[in-house]
Amino acid sequence: MTELKIRNVGKGLGLELPQDLVERLHLGAGDSICLEKMAHGNYRLVSKNDELEEQMALIEGYMHEEDA
Repeated sequence: MTELKIRNVGKGLGLELPQDLVERLHLGAGDSICLEKMAHGNYRLVSKNDELEEQMALIEGYMHEEDA
């Protein structure tokens, strides 16, 4: 588990991401990330690219089921 620090940013709040997490998610300035709500009140942090890859994998799996 990675701890994220909450900091004041202007009139709001922001999260400080550790460098190793930035590298694992392949993030850079201006990129977007998603906080995804999961079952049982859990959350998952994903990069937009990860979300797109997962959606494509689900679509491809569905297409293969249709062929069978």
